[in-house]
Amino acid sequence: MMRKFTLLLVALCFSLQIFAGDFVMINVKNQQNLQSIIKRQDITVHYYNDNFVLATVDNITKDMIVLDEDSFSSNEAYYIIYCSSDNQQEYIEREKNNADVLYKNADILIVKPLNDKLKPAKNDGMISIFNKRAKMASSTRDFPLVTEENTDVRNFINQVEIENLTATVEYLQSLGNRLYNSPKAYEASEWILEQFDNMEVLATETRPVEYQGEPSSPNIIAIQYGTKYPDEYVVCGSHYDSYNWSGDCPGADDNATGVATVLETARILSQYEFDRSIIYCTFSAEEVGLIGSELYASYCYDTLGMDIVAYFNNDMNGYLNPGDDIHIDLIYPNSAETLGNYYINVASVYFPEMEVVRKYLSGGDSDHTSFNLNGYMGIFPFEDVDNYSPYIHTDNDLIGPSVNSFEMSQRFTQMNIASVAHMAMYGGESVTENTNNIISIFPNPVKDILTITSVSNNLNEVHIVNALGQIVKEITFEGQTEVDVKDLKSGIYFVMISGDSNIVEKFIVE
Repeated sequence: MMRKFTLLLVALCFSLQIFAGDFVMINVKNQQNLQSIIKRQDITVHYYNDNFVLATVDNITKDMIVLDEDSFSSNEAYYIIYCSSDNQQEYIEREKNNADVLYKNADILIVKPLNDKLKPAKNDGMISIFNKRAKMASSTRDFPLVTEENTDVRNFINQVEIENLTATVEYLQSLGNRLYNSPKAYEASEWILEQFDNMEVLATETRPVEYQGEPSSPNIIAIQYGTKYPDEYVVCGSHYDSYNWSGDCPGADDNATGVATVLETARILSQYEFDRSIIYCTFSAEEVGLIGSELYASYCYDTLGMDIVAYFNNDMNGYLNPGDDIHIDLIYPNSAETLGNYYINVASVYFPEMEVVRKYLSGGDSDHTSFNLNGYMGIFPFEDVDNYSPYIHTDNDLIGPSVNSFEMSQRFTQMNIASVAHMAMYGGESVTENTNNIISIFPNPVKDILTITSVSNNLNEVHIVNALGQIVKEITFEGQTEVDVKDLKSGIYFVMISGDSNIVEKFIVE
């Protein structure tokens, strides 16, 4: 059996730049106007959507609304608080000692925190706006056009088990409270990590998260490396934290259902081989500002320079408004329109009877926004925008009232699998986990020379891949070979062998 590992990082910091000036809002006319604003060197855009940007500027013009005359001088972040107009006064009164309100409209407040005690509105969410430059994905990337069913992808879809989805939601719900820094959130993260580790071909990673200077439960990441383009990544993710202003927050629909989708996707797709790498994510601290996903997306872009082709978000897919047919409301900014069109294309082939319609969510947000703001395209398949679960962020977010259709959750999971599989370019091969000792590697860990032995005397093509998915060595051998690894840095690596079978084996360089 392959050794399991968890990569623990001591600390993770935002790669922030200091921008002085006025903090302003600029209304957006259209997509071309938004792109031109982001490209301007005299404007540092920190956040954007299809309607407005939040930015730091030195020179005020008539199209700008000044929110704060001394941008980020005494605060590390601003917050967009999703709160409908009829609840705003109550929220403002509740948080008057914790934040100054800079702006409000019918759906949101923009606030400047005065301390580390700011909380979301009761039934909605919030977005953290940090002192860094936002990025936009390239609009020139091509996505595959799916014209007919792939029989293998249909096989993947048919493997989705409602029992597995139910079991995940039941377990996470049973914890009672997964607030980002609670003991039960840490317990949930350890359980999710164990599920990924049981899928032997996945490289698992635990990434620390902080919120307002205090530790949060971590992000849990699992990577399935591609065989042809391991440095190109298709990502699907969810958040596992939950929130309630007071009392338990079992978070069955928000968001145990999304976690269940990601785990079931990983269980099925990890059995097969893909050209591109696939990353399965579960994020912490989404409910308090998309913190976990912002940290990870920023790290991928700013630190690693990763080529993330697409991000598919999974957040709330178990509540079906009584009397409605199963359908998907698809949320994305204009900058991710080509990815949204790709998802609709996949749905039209595999589920032509199901309605998938682009919608706009005015009362909240999710982790796809973190990826879009960091230069990657992300989309968010969601329940009915106008009739999503009324029980989220309450102690009644449970199987039954809040998760009332695992059939719908199954359909969302099937769509996630089909979208990820086609994007990762399935190559028609299954992955052998080496449980039958088809190959052996020795020693492990290794310092100098790694010996690889195969029971097959046929020609084997070997790639040594590092933890970033980069091919660092390529070898061809029959029977047995020795690989000099003295030039490799300490860390986790993978032996990927193509031949009679496709084998993946982990090893450690000391």
